[in-house]
Amino acid sequence: MLTLIPADREHMPFRQALLADPATMAYNAPWSPPDGTVPFPESAWDAWLAKWTNHEPERFCGYVATADGTPVGEICWHGHGAGMGVVIHASHRGKGYGAEALQLLIRRAFSHPEISRLENQFESARAAALHTHLNAGFVQAGTDAHGSLTLILTRAAHRERLLRRLTDAMCQWERGVPDRIHHLIKVHGFARQIGQMELLDEDTLFILEAAALTHDIGIRPAIAQTGACPGPLQERLGPPEAETMLHGLHFPREVIDRVCFLIGRHHTTQGVDAPDWQILLEADFLVNMIENHMSGEAIDACRDRVFRTGEGLRLLHWIRPPQHG
Repeated sequence: MLTLIPADREHMPFRQALLADPATMAYNAPWSPPDGTVPFPESAWDAWLAKWTNHEPERFCGYVATADGTPVGEICWHGHGAGMGVVIHASHRGKGYGAEALQLLIRRAFSHPEISRLENQFESARAAALHTHLNAGFVQAGTDAHGSLTLILTRAAHRERLLRRLTDAMCQWERGVPDRIHHLIKVHGFARQIGQMELLDEDTLFILEAAALTHDIGIRPAIAQTGACPGPLQERLGPPEAETMLHGLHFPREVIDRVCFLIGRHHTTQGVDAPDWQILLEADFLVNMIENHMSGEAIDACRDRVFRTGEGLRLLHWIRPPQHG
């Protein structure tokens, strides 16, 4: 797995070698003939560092490195995401590093509220680059007269893609247990509906949806350990499993931390102090009351103890089984 290292003087020799390698820079030949390489003498390092360091979110440059610290490529953006690039040294291509580096760029760029979209341009003949960008969720927005493609990824589209991939991952996690798959899909639907009707900001709604999809991820390990899945054990075993899954899907660190917090409290009704926590409890109950065939008295007690949002109360009223009133 690669890590992202902001540009510093220590990595200037690698950048110099990267730009001087004809196999790596061949894509750049139309702009820097004959072979695409770009001179980067030591005398230029200080000026380059002054331009490209400590200027987020307007522009950023960093290096991607393997677990042992070996740099394998460079990523950058400028103009608050209006332009960007990913370059992997030719000697390290074919290992999946380009796709991973692109995900690191996306995650860091969208950690800044000021960046709402990323845009890249390159020649249509670069099939591997096109494949990598499309797989990351970019969409083609046009081709100029010279045959260069424009590809765009918005923050909203990226988040929807992450949630779709998380849904798929959770269905695979619960494979063979259709009731739990149905449950997580329904809880997510109610959570999204309540969150939107309660006018949650987009960051909180994203966290809520991810938590709704993963809230019961601790059931499988709980059953494997004890043969049962009491709430407290789910809350204890769920967060580590969720962290692994979310990290593997390239969710932002701050989102992972909050989702794990919510999973660890999704059966806890005391001390609720935030809308994502409150809505997760309500959405889970709306599904559980039907699945568990709760009595009218039990529904009323939970309503009074748990529900606080207007939309949650409306949904509870509308879906309450007729035999209970």
